[in-house]
Amino acid sequence: MPCARNSLMSGIASGVGVGVIRIMSAGFLVGSHWAVGTFMVVSLGTWTVCQKNIEVERRKIQKVVEEMPKRFIKQKDKANDESGGS
Repeated sequence: MPCARNSLMSGIASGVGVGVIRIMSAGFLVGSHWAVGTFMVVSLGTWTVCQKNIEVERRKIQKVVEEMPKRFIKQKDKANDESGGS
């Protein structure tokens, strides 16, 4: 899965950051809950955005691949018309 590494790394970094801040201000149990919650939200959010971007890119590539034969046909027809239609 191409997005797993980046989303997990973002989630871990965010969870540690928020967890440390919350542990210092509210205690260990509350801080650990915040850390796990932040990890889950950030990981799922970044994974979803990454998957959406990959799907958009796949659709663009598919559109280009579908349009390529049409361009070559148009170029051949145009060349045939200019050369006398043989």
